[in-house]
Amino acid sequence: MAVCLIVAPDAAARERVARGVEAGFDLVRGVGPGEDLVIALERERPDLVLVAAADDGSGMPAWIATLDTVRTTAPDVAVLVVGGPSDEHRVAGQALDRGAKGFLRAGEETGPRPFSARGRRPATTELSRRELDVLLGMCEGLSNSEIAASLTLAEDTVKTHARRLFRKLGAGDRADAVARGFRQGILH
Repeated sequence: MAVCLIVAPDAAARERVARGVEAGFDLVRGVGPGEDLVIALERERPDLVLVAAADDGSGMPAWIATLDTVRTTAPDVAVLVVGGPSDEHRVAGQALDRGAKGFLRAGEETGPRPFSARGRRPATTELSRRELDVLLGMCEGLSNSEIAASLTLAEDTVKTHARRLFRKLGAGDRADAVARGFRQGILH
């Protein structure tokens, strides 16, 4: 059973993120940071933890404390930080430095784009080296043009690799591909 925990300081934020991932997991559970998170990590043994890039007003962003809690309580669990477009440059590098596997860009009002591939089985999970490079770029929250620049490829070539890896993973979009990459052990 694939399990995803969603951590955000308030129920409304957890609900926005949950709307985007429910179809990709057998169980999606939202929890607050702190003690509830520790209990959920031990009880649920999630495959993936999505952490909302939220600030609790204390000076230290809540998501940083949450990442630290996950790293000490369940160090083998994949963690992605989810934030809006305005969070990307401020949060993504810090998240990777603190042990997150990547940053997912979400719309401010709707959460991550929904995983639309419920029930679809991937034809194959054998990705080419370039497809894996593109998936890793997606995991880091890079746009197609940024991935192209980092790999010295044309943006259209990156789009072609993305379409192929979506098909191979049975993914409906970038967020779905990254989540499936973690669940299938392609990403660690």
